[in-house]
Amino acid sequence: MKSLLKRMLRWLCGEYSIYVILTKACAEAQVPGSIPAGGTIVPVDREMVAASADPDIRAQSFYAGEGALGYGCRGPDGQLAALCFYWHGERYRKRNFWPLKEREAKLVEVITASSMRGKKIAPALIEASLHDVGQQGFERAYARVWHSNEPSLRAFQTAGWQRVATVIELHPFGRKKALRITRPARGT
Repeated sequence: MKSLLKRMLRWLCGEYSIYVILTKACAEAQVPGSIPAGGTIVPVDREMVAASADPDIRAQSFYAGEGALGYGCRGPDGQLAALCFYWHGERYRKRNFWPLKEREAKLVEVITASSMRGKKIAPALIEASLHDVGQQGFERAYARVWHSNEPSLRAFQTAGWQRVATVIELHPFGRKKALRITRPARGT
């Protein structure tokens, strides 16, 4: 029965996406006193990411480049244990999922190496990187997280980010242009 209902919903709604939109003012970010697992936060570029020994980290190198601010957490062995990238300006306008104003950026990727997950590195990286993004002249950052990605949602919550909306996109009956529903979070 559940399978039939799923197939019917897929036919009716088509492809779909459900994202939670989160935000935090850069001025609210604090540099963590210490980074879990003995890590250090460093700016990263495409070459550093591409040279990583971890294939999941290495695969993120395309996020770097013009219009991107990249940050990594080096583990005690010196290897990149986690990454995050913010896009802004023209680079982000090509994606433009969530509208940004001047001096706003979007955190478009955060990943922790599988061997380092569960050590609270991601929230520390998100917080420290947001502080630096503020030092670069930005005032606010946004992120979108798949609605059921509990580890990412916890990382942003731990880093003090607030939910501002849920965005649902549907392609009913094979429609090419998405039908978009934006639902503000309670209290916003």
